[in-house]
Amino acid sequence: MTAYRNVASLILTSMLLQAAAGLLSVMTPLSLSAMGADAFGVGLVAAVFSAGFMLGAWASPDLVRTIGHIRAYSAAAAIYVAGILAMPLFLDPHYWGVLRFAQGAASAVMFTAAESWIADSTPKAQRGAVMGMYQVLIKLAMSLGPLLVMDMAPDQAEPYIVAGILMALAIVPLCATRRAQPVLPSKGSLTWKSVSIVAPSAMIGAMVAGFANGGVMAQLPLFAAELRPDDAQSAAATLAIAAWMGGVVTQWPAGLISDRMDRRLVVAGLALLAGVAAIILFVTGGRLGWAATVSLAALWGGGSMSFYAVSAAHATDRVELDQIAEVMSAMMFGWAVASVLGPVASGIVASSPLGQPGVFLLAAVTYAGLVAANIGRLAMRRRPTEDQRTPFAPVLATSVVHGEVEQQIAEEKQRQTDSAENIQP
Repeated sequence: MTAYRNVASLILTSMLLQAAAGLLSVMTPLSLSAMGADAFGVGLVAAVFSAGFMLGAWASPDLVRTIGHIRAYSAAAAIYVAGILAMPLFLDPHYWGVLRFAQGAASAVMFTAAESWIADSTPKAQRGAVMGMYQVLIKLAMSLGPLLVMDMAPDQAEPYIVAGILMALAIVPLCATRRAQPVLPSKGSLTWKSVSIVAPSAMIGAMVAGFANGGVMAQLPLFAAELRPDDAQSAAATLAIAAWMGGVVTQWPAGLISDRMDRRLVVAGLALLAGVAAIILFVTGGRLGWAATVSLAALWGGGSMSFYAVSAAHATDRVELDQIAEVMSAMMFGWAVASVLGPVASGIVASSPLGQPGVFLLAAVTYAGLVAANIGRLAMRRRPTEDQRTPFAPVLATSVVHGEVEQQIAEEKQRQTDSAENIQP
């Protein structure tokens, strides 16, 4: 239990951050719609947030190394809080684009500081379990955030005051910790070429996660509002929570299964699950009834929110230990680029005659491409041998230090293997 106590304050910090982020992901599209923004405008603002995150992920390791974890986190959180509280003061989608860009960059810095600290404070033998618990808890926090504002109007300041309070409180646990600040490892090279060569299906998985999942989540609140216009906030929160919880339920089983069979087959299965749910949502357009639509959203989340982590594990199977951080950074950067494009594309589709249900059709086509890519690569390449495989570790695409975490896990496994070989008669 000591390992969990060492990082409790850091996990609480990340949970408060994710609760605020989950709240904003639901309320921002609804507020933009109330201002008169169309689906394309909503998607564009979501894309701008991802662009800010991409920039922050690029710069945050150097920033944290220069001024330290607590200062970097606190400064980024202050920018995030200011950006949130300024939103109801400038009720214009153009200003909100600037504010969301700053929030995205600040978010990346906060994740870098908190997650690298968690990794450093956890013994290597327990790091997989601790990081697994961390991922589950922050997903739960993201799911619970929207519940705080279900009854608040999207064109009022109250939801953003609540989000600002949560983000401000996220500074307190990190500043109050008595753990020594760690030294952040050097940043790897953010290149796509390395991953495209050694694990192309993994890079495709990362980019599909950014493009399709980012596009759907950007428009999901508007889809819910069309189905239940008299209760738009509650409907949007319910669908978002269902999708996130679907991913929570399937993430660990999918990872465990992928440790026992080719991970590309698991990715293909998860993408197929997400694609089938998306096709049904497109065809029915919510006409099956609210309970059925919520169930389909959970089914979609169960497939779509889980395949990134399995793709990441597949990438680590294909490289040497000293290449893991670089490859994982490249995957995260690929996700970020695609997450800029996805909301824009989904906004164009939602503004077309296909309407909001058309966003699910676009996602389904993208998932079909992911299935084809993984099955095709499976037929072309043999499965990694047992000693080439690294243990599954659940990660989010927005986790900017998971490459170092997975490298440390893999190194520990390699040392244990070497020790076992040395004591054999």
